[in-house]
Amino acid sequence: MIYLKIRFKKVKTLNEFIDAIMLRVDVFIKEQKFKPGWEPDEHDKKSTHFIAIVNKKIVATLRYREPKKDEIKFERMATKKEFRGKGISSKLLKFAIKNAKKRKPKKIWAISQERAKEFWEKNGFKAISKPYKIYGTKHLNMKFNE
Repeated sequence: MIYLKIRFKKVKTLNEFIDAIMLRVDVFIKEQKFKPGWEPDEHDKKSTHFIAIVNKKIVATLRYREPKKDEIKFERMATKKEFRGKGISSKLLKFAIKNAKKRKPKKIWAISQERAKEFWEKNGFKAISKPYKIYGTKHLNMKFNE
């Protein structure tokens, strides 16, 4: 088994921000065929972004924002294809949740693609909506249950 040295951090530099956005473009626009123009979006400037780094390269990203007072919403989680299934995204999410909890939100939630429902569930989230379509793909609202 190969051991990966992974670092998790909050995005602090413009280059990290750009690389995180490019990873999302690769996953959502190129791989999953969402319409161009969906990435990046108007919430990026006011969101808190996180990254997982392996060998000085960003391999996973997600962000959170505060759509309402005392509420944190996780969004735009993306992981490079070759790094999926290795636990990196779960560890990145846990790292980001720990950061988010410092803000003492009353609610932590996410919108997940339906195909990623199990991932969110194994990381402490529960579906709180029926599936609905965004850009032609089924999504669910997921609430974090501490």
